[in-house]
Amino acid sequence: MPDEHQFLDLIGQIYDAAAGDEDWAVVLGGLTRMLGAHAAVLQRPQAPGQAVQTLVSGIDLAYVGLYGAHYHSLLPIRPWLPRLPGGSVFVDRMLLADRDYVRTEFYTDFLTPQDQHASLSWLARNRQGGGATPALISIWRSHRQPEWEPAQLRLLHQLAPHLEQALEIERRLGAGAAHRVAADLVQGAAALTWHERDCLAGVARGASSEEIARQLELSIPTVNDTIEAAMRKLAATSRGEAVAKAMVLDLLGG
Repeated sequence: MPDEHQFLDLIGQIYDAAAGDEDWAVVLGGLTRMLGAHAAVLQRPQAPGQAVQTLVSGIDLAYVGLYGAHYHSLLPIRPWLPRLPGGSVFVDRMLLADRDYVRTEFYTDFLTPQDQHASLSWLARNRQGGGATPALISIWRSHRQPEWEPAQLRLLHQLAPHLEQALEIERRLGAGAAHRVAADLVQGAAALTWHERDCLAGVARGASSEEIARQLELSIPTVNDTIEAAMRKLAATSRGEAVAKAMVLDLLGG
């Protein structure tokens, strides 16, 4: 499992991708390595009636075309996706038994030639209306690798809010506009104290106020007040938004 530095580096790459400073394929590659996987796929949200954009790491691009042309309609877990709440983290075999999955055309004719076997996925919340396609990230292991374990599900669950926020930043602003918004935040960001940055870094790691207080030797009320002060300076309405803006501005590195 990754150490704290690796975890924060990947979060930084996620927000860099939202700002256009990094390629999403690099993020997918980082997810693949961190989770001990074989490949990763990001299906971007699109408006109703538009084709879903697919980005990959560790997969021959020829298979992306095959997926879009035919196999997307045969995805065995597709009927279950509309029933899952936004933000879900799951293994495909949680939805369909392995003995049934491996008998499908999708598995035998599409996955097997790529040496893919089982996926761990995150389904985003749909923020574009009922007809839009939510983002879906799937990380794949081959049949030679171990089955997915709770530790990997927990890790992807920790990263999920950052993936959600980054995709939302990208959707609202576009890559170029993210820089303009970042410039507008510089004045408030410059006023962040080191305590405020340290507390936001704790939030980025998924730590609770109690855990941050223990790590920084502060009281829990002080941690909460410090995070709220950072939120005000960054014009953020939530802890997640404050972390997102701090990451875009590269304030939590080191």
